[in-house]
Amino acid sequence: MKKITTLIIMLSICISLNVKAQSKETLEMQKKVMATEKESDKKIAIMNSIIRDFQLDTVKNAEVIDIMKGEIALSYLNTGTFTKFEIYIGMIKNKFNQTSFMNMGADMLLKNESHPDYTEALAKRTIERYEAYKDDPAARPATFLLSDWDRFMKMAAYPYYESYARILHINGKDKMAFIYQEKAIKGHELEDLMPSSTELYAVLLESVGRDDQAYELLLKMAKKGKSSLAMNTQLKQLFVKRKGTEADASIFLDSIQRNIGQTWKSEIAKKMIQNQSAPDFNLLDLNGKRMNLSELRGKVIVIDFWATWCAPCIATMPAMKKLYDLHPEVMFLFVATGESGTAAAAKARVSTYIKENKFPVNVLMDNYIEGTKSFQAATAYRLKGIPTKIVVDKQGMFRFSTEGYTTDNEVINELEAMIAIAKEQ
Repeated sequence: MKKITTLIIMLSICISLNVKAQSKETLEMQKKVMATEKESDKKIAIMNSIIRDFQLDTVKNAEVIDIMKGEIALSYLNTGTFTKFEIYIGMIKNKFNQTSFMNMGADMLLKNESHPDYTEALAKRTIERYEAYKDDPAARPATFLLSDWDRFMKMAAYPYYESYARILHINGKDKMAFIYQEKAIKGHELEDLMPSSTELYAVLLESVGRDDQAYELLLKMAKKGKSSLAMNTQLKQLFVKRKGTEADASIFLDSIQRNIGQTWKSEIAKKMIQNQSAPDFNLLDLNGKRMNLSELRGKVIVIDFWATWCAPCIATMPAMKKLYDLHPEVMFLFVATGESGTAAAAKARVSTYIKENKFPVNVLMDNYIEGTKSFQAATAYRLKGIPTKIVVDKQGMFRFSTEGYTTDNEVINELEAMIAIAKEQ
């Protein structure tokens, strides 16, 4: 299930078709310039220039203008200028665009852990406005097909209600948070939602006294290999409350993990790459030491391609940390690729992340290939995206590749199976 920011991106793609085809590319370039500008006043100047230079009509191109005003509103919110945030949010004509940016604003404040009272009030107003127009035919812009509008309304309920539930939970109002989290997940299979959604629901179930329901939910997720580390911790605590000691809980959870591990291994074995040597690379670590992959032959190697700007890459780090701790016999290499700016700026950014988070270790900087938009190791392994994990066996053979991030347990289960199979080669 995608977040509301995805809806805005989809909306932006649709509405850009209203602009003349010959100027679309240039317009998109100007919109990117505006999106990267940090200062609100400069954003306003760029927006006014775009409207003037591309002769955007306030009716025909209202959606494009809405999104630019929403970006300005968020830039003011980021600096705590609430009055101007409210002014620009009020300028947005499409009610869906308006509540989308309000929700993004609430999420921004939540992430920054600032102004909890205003954050809660903003999330509440987002829901009130959404509920006021979602079933109103007059709220649908003429440029929207009815089917598209209905789809957007249904998709919006999940992030809107969950943002409010999460804020209420942080503010210590779990009874009300539970009501809105139930609204958020209504009509969805929990295992198909973001892991953070199921985590929050399980915590709220326990908080309102529904321990048995929380336990059954977490047990179901664990047995399917779809739980996160936080879910496993809560499941262990609930097991102890119900049935005994921490030792008993560990034995019980380990048995679940063993069963899952055998299932994963059988499935993963079918995906093993045959007769392909792992491409060598020659990269520097953060201390300037050069490393060649070929020099590590004799060990199973896991290569994690990641970047500081990649949210799924960062989300997978707790799982990778657990795997690193579990397998001292395996060589883990974390290749930072796709970092923007000069090599020095990229290295500084990665170093700062490592220092703040104390992980990952064995970090290598991928080499930018001058005159291209590609990087040496990423190109050698034909990456389609990140995060991507590569598993190389002791003989230097490229055995597995896996992309993306779902839950901590799925990352752990998949790589555990790959490592086990690679050891047997």
